[in-house]
Amino acid sequence: MRLTDYISREHVKIGLEGETKEEVIEELVSLLADTSDVDDADIIFEAVMNREREGSTGLEKGVAIPHAKSDAVKSLSIVVGVSRDGIDFESQDGKPSHLLFLMVAPTSESGPHVQAIAKIVKMIKLDKFRKKLIEAKKPEDVVEVISRVENGEEEM
Repeated sequence: MRLTDYISREHVKIGLEGETKEEVIEELVSLLADTSDVDDADIIFEAVMNREREGSTGLEKGVAIPHAKSDAVKSLSIVVGVSRDGIDFESQDGKPSHLLFLMVAPTSESGPHVQAIAKIVKMIKLDKFRKKLIEAKKPEDVVEVISRVENGEEEM
């Protein structure tokens, strides 16, 4: 499984405008609805917020992976948001999240969803990877950095 099979430049927003966890999730769900095969953005938003209430998906090192399962999508759908200022995501290390990977998978599908989270968790351990994504000027830059790491072209 390759993240770049699910993430193209249309799935990336640099300069998130939301200032709270809820606002940013709403912004990312809107991007997902605009770029993916989504039946109902409101259902997805509620599913992601319900998952957040169970426990924050804010990891550490400035990364959050808000996610949920919902039949409002036909297949795994991922969008990426970059916040230069950072968002309080109740992260494990207490620091703001700058990189947000929102993903939604159908309730009947678990493999790709779990694999995608595992890949992201592995990549975000690389300091240069995180730094390059945060400093990206345009969505294409984000996709290229992910692709280069996936292809083993760039040691971070």
